[in-house]
Parts: sequence; C-alpha cells; structure tokens
Amino acid sequence: MDPASFREALGHFASGITIITTQADDEPIGFTCQSFYSVSMNPPLVSFSVKASSFSYPKIRQAERFAVNILSSEQSHVSNQFAMRGGGQMARHRLAALSSRQPCHQ
Repeated sequence: MDPASFREALGHFASGITIITTQADDEPIGFTCQSFYSVSMNPPLVSFSVKASSFSYPKIRQAERFAVNILSSEQSHVSNQFAMRGGGQMARHRLAALSSRQPCHQ
C-alpha cells in the first residue's frame, strides 16, 4: 500500500474498536482489539496488542499476515462476539477473503 492510501485509510480511524483476523492452519481466527494504532507512514506499519495468554495469540503470531477490520458504532454486537473466549467467533459471521487470502468481516 502506498503511503498516501495508508494515510487516507487511517485518517478515518481516530480511535475505536477493531477486529483482527487471520488464517492459521486453515482455520479463521479473530479477536476484538482496542489497541490498534499506526506506527509509521513510510513504510506503512501498524501495531496492536494482544494478551499473550489468549486463545488467539499463538495462532495470530504464527500467521504471516492479518487483516484489521474497523468497526462502526453500529457493530457493537460484532465486537462483543469476537471478545468471547475460546475461539469459534468466525463461524458466526459472514467472511470474505482478501487478495492476501486473509479472512475479513463483511
């Protein structure tokens, strides 16, 4: 992604809730994340924090790529479902595959 597009995308996200999703061992994984932020514009880098003891952490860590799904205020039910412990959240949601083959919330 070029820096201008990256800035444009993140410029619409002051703060809020995201869902981090990925594919690990052919299983879609996702969790609610409140600690997503931009690190650098060039190169375009983002960061997020996840509890090391969480169900998702080892799977997110082994994945080479992830998707960030920025939620609107009308999607609190999605945030609540992805905040549940133990996985299985992805089965309850319609998913699309990005060009990188990462699952993302629709």
